[in-house]
Amino acid sequence: MDIDPLINLLKSRRSIRAFKPDPIPDEFVQKIIEAARWAPSGGNAQPWEFIVIKRKEIKDRIAELFVESARPVRQAEMTREKELRVVALEREITEPGFKNAPVFMLVCGDPRLNEAFPLLVYQKSGMEVLTSTLASAFLCMHLAAKSLGLGSQWVSATGGLMEDPLKKLLDIPKEFKIYDMMAVGYPAYQLGPRSARKIEEMIHEDRYDRSKLRTDREIKDFIIDLRKRDREEMEGLMRGMKRTD
Repeated sequence: MDIDPLINLLKSRRSIRAFKPDPIPDEFVQKIIEAARWAPSGGNAQPWEFIVIKRKEIKDRIAELFVESARPVRQAEMTREKELRVVALEREITEPGFKNAPVFMLVCGDPRLNEAFPLLVYQKSGMEVLTSTLASAFLCMHLAAKSLGLGSQWVSATGGLMEDPLKKLLDIPKEFKIYDMMAVGYPAYQLGPRSARKIEEMIHEDRYDRSKLRTDREIKDFIIDLRKRDREEMEGLMRGMKRTD
């Protein structure tokens, strides 16, 4: 097998935050879940459950919950130095871009399956292993969506601030853990590849190479550079959308 197509897929996958309203085939949804169900899992417990949401009234309510949860996040973000702020939170969020995606896919995990782990792992770090397991399935979903020519957004708030109201809305058992939600559909725009750190900066032979340890200042400068790139990309995207209006 040739690894280059996989690496190219990873390079080209980006989070998409605006979608065309066109429906996607049910076959594509099945293929995305098929990819996820073969993900590695701790103890081969396979604790995942997938909720596929297509009904407009449910998607609209999820979008409303997202806006409600985003308000305190934005308020906190606006207290930071401008150069460190997450660009998407600099503007008031009135409606999330993912609202128009034809399909939402929520990933949940059943912690009762943590008993598949060795006893000490189950007792000490079972939830951490569960989270890693669900993350591996979620990554497979994003890669599968990209391979099908679709765009996807990682709606991370669903596994945090939105968890309780989402459980109530979707009748999810209280024992379950909501990991996160993926909005998926045909992208309304295209993005180039992300920037990535140089590979030689992150490889350490046999033991950690202390000469590569970044200072606090270097870490902060790295984040500032990320935010600068995000801002430039968003401004370019907005200009492109205006030209097509």
